[in-house]
Amino acid sequence: MKKTFSSLITGLIATFCLLSAQAGEIQVENFAGRQSVPQNPKRVVVLDFGALDSIRELGAKDSVIALAKGRIPEYLSEFAQDKYKNAGTLPEPDFEAINALEPDLIIASARQQKVLNRLKEIAPVFYIDNDFSDYYRSFAANVRALGQIFAKEDIARQKLAELDTLVEGLQAQTKGKNALVTLVNESRISAFGDNSRYALVYQKFGFTPIDPGLSASTHGNSIGFEYIAEKNPDYLLVIDRTAAITEKANNAQKVLDNALIKQTEAAKQNHIVYLNASNWYLAFGGLQSMKIMVDELQSAVKK
Repeated sequence: MKKTFSSLITGLIATFCLLSAQAGEIQVENFAGRQSVPQNPKRVVVLDFGALDSIRELGAKDSVIALAKGRIPEYLSEFAQDKYKNAGTLPEPDFEAINALEPDLIIASARQQKVLNRLKEIAPVFYIDNDFSDYYRSFAANVRALGQIFAKEDIARQKLAELDTLVEGLQAQTKGKNALVTLVNESRISAFGDNSRYALVYQKFGFTPIDPGLSASTHGNSIGFEYIAEKNPDYLLVIDRTAAITEKANNAQKVLDNALIKQTEAAKQNHIVYLNASNWYLAFGGLQSMKIMVDELQSAVKK
């Protein structure tokens, strides 16, 4: 009888602990689907700069204990401090270091997609995912989900409303203007259309795509100087991947410094815009980085 009573008490305690743990979890939804995550985590490892950006904007940076420290964008430089531990790089997380930190939550994104199961063995994971065919909507869903996770839902709504107002102002300025988004990687050039990772330039920011026929591709469509000269966009928007991930500054400017590009209207009108490579390539998808992107384009169309 004593053994039965003892077993009953043990079972009740286990049930209580389980219910308590479940009570601390919430369901959030983004393009990746519904995810069960802990609410108000106190020890968070962040493997996505856009998420790190948004967490800071939501007023929850004190929960961050570690991040991927390779090539931190300038506007996130405060996270280079020693009090934030190094969790490896975006493509190669340091699993041993992350495990030793005993996080409550790990925030991951597409660059860690292949190692998600390994991360989930360490702690619950919130996976940031985006719909490139409707990027801005999926970005907003990620921000709202982070607002739920950190109990900052009102701030998330406010920040998104403020950003919507800025975007509307940009749309008024870009109306009737066409553009081509390009990414320069060493000497190679890729073009991105209105169904790509940079589709929001057309779909949300208001530029008309110079080539609606570009295929949907995460890595863009390979092009040459002749293509740019033939399409002759009003605005040539350039993301220098090489500058974003290496010490080679102004690589894209050197690549595009040739006679064919100089003949384009974009060159003649000073409308070749070299975008902030770190923000557009590494920190893509954060509240502040999105504002920086809008500001960059507003400055470009005012020229």
